[in-house]
Amino acid sequence: MNNKLTLGSLFDGSGGFPLGAVLTGIEPLWASEIEPFPIRVTTKRLPGMKHLGDINRMDGSKVPPADIVTGGFCCQDLSVAGRRAGLHGERSGLFFQVIRIIREMLAVTDNEYPKFAVLENVPGMYSSNGGLDFQEVLNELIHIKDETLSVPLPEKGRWSTSGEIVGKGFSVGWRTLDAQFWGVAQRRRRCYIVVDFTGKRAGKILFDESRLRGHPTQSGCPWQAAAGSAETGAGNAVGFEPGACSRLGGRAWAIENHPVDSRVKFCENGIVQTLSERMGTGGGNIPLVMNEKKETPPNPAAFMGGQGSDAGSIAYSETVTPTLRGQAGGNSVPMVMTAFGIGSHGSSAMLSPNPHSGFYEAGTSRTLDLNCARPDCHQGGVAVVSYGIDRAAFNQGKGAQYKPQFTKESAATLTSRGPSAVCSRYIVRRLTPTECARLQGFPDWWCSGLGTEHPTEEEIAFWSEVWETHRRVMGAPSRAKSRNQTVKWLRHPHTDSAEYKMWGNGVALPCVRFVLEGIAAATSSA
Repeated sequence: MNNKLTLGSLFDGSGGFPLGAVLTGIEPLWASEIEPFPIRVTTKRLPGMKHLGDINRMDGSKVPPADIVTGGFCCQDLSVAGRRAGLHGERSGLFFQVIRIIREMLAVTDNEYPKFAVLENVPGMYSSNGGLDFQEVLNELIHIKDETLSVPLPEKGRWSTSGEIVGKGFSVGWRTLDAQFWGVAQRRRRCYIVVDFTGKRAGKILFDESRLRGHPTQSGCPWQAAAGSAETGAGNAVGFEPGACSRLGGRAWAIENHPVDSRVKFCENGIVQTLSERMGTGGGNIPLVMNEKKETPPNPAAFMGGQGSDAGSIAYSETVTPTLRGQAGGNSVPMVMTAFGIGSHGSSAMLSPNPHSGFYEAGTSRTLDLNCARPDCHQGGVAVVSYGIDRAAFNQGKGAQYKPQFTKESAATLTSRGPSAVCSRYIVRRLTPTECARLQGFPDWWCSGLGTEHPTEEEIAFWSEVWETHRRVMGAPSRAKSRNQTVKWLRHPHTDSAEYKMWGNGVALPCVRFVLEGIAAATSSA
């Protein structure tokens, strides 16, 4: 007899609930999603999981019964960052489809399946519509088991960020989990709701953390497990440590940016701001980090002032730039020097049509002789190139109007009125899609190797239907994808914008894992 728990995932997205299930010893049976790229990811990573498409067309009485039904239903109408259309908005209103599917499954299985439901959404749900929306969410879940029981609205509509309701033979609990306290460097607060349709264990699942202190379930501790290889789709065992995925690599500093009003500030605790769906649109919607540059800068040098018979030598330093002087102009200019070798005039390299051939960065000069004063003559030569920084009005008072400009060949004139600009060893950049995966607790390879060079007719038919479903649901005015367009996409399905959007809509795997571990622990001790 197979006592393994099973799971069905609604609004599947990045596949966080199915992956959390695999890592917890639970079998994911099916998923519902309409976005093509996330479906491509999970069909590659979890090939045994069936995809059911549009939730509006699902029939809960006809899908394989599952012990656990999960869903991070659309948050756009509930979020404080959205238009707050509320629970009955066009997108967040899909919550009622979750209720319908659960009711249909319970009816056809004589109340045996599902045994649990896990829902995830933004904490803005607590305050949406003056608290009435969260009250309706709880009452809809309660009424699945008891139509006579309702939870009252708290004083002034202010819901606690955690709580539990226990009825006759069932229970509902909710708790806000912040991903930054569960092993990843992202500030991501989400409300997790657990419904136990057969007992009073919802509170224990959400609030009992004893299993984190040396009491793991059979499948392993919350931060390390051996699971079927989702990377290759094979059944080999692989080790995966989600807790290590918060590392961004090297020294990095998180920068919080607000694209609406262009505010930027350092996050002193090193925690990245919440990843959002808007990342898929690029630009300032992607969180920033500051890294040290990996390359070693050339040694700074300066020509000392005074030419002719009194000319001084060139000063070099590996770590310290030459002294900045109050004397303006002339040769009192620090600059970065790089030597380039030049091939001999008749060499094969110089005769090549490649414009870069014959020139190379040199550490040692060619032998100098007196045959010719030109470096491009027979013996070749060496040229020294300097890199300087110019800022036309850097620190020149209130009238400064210009942005920094980086120039080769010349350095900015230093004046006694104020300092010039210098090249920093730091760079500010956007998070990469792989770093977003780590910030959600996923492995680096989750979105790798998605292409199919020679898709079968069955695959082409399946993906043509996926794209048509997406076009229909989103109301896109464009025509349906042709067969050739579908095949082309299957060969190269990945784009950064699609991956950014997926992570912004996704769940933090460590939080999902904690909740599913709780269900596994509760059922194993029953």
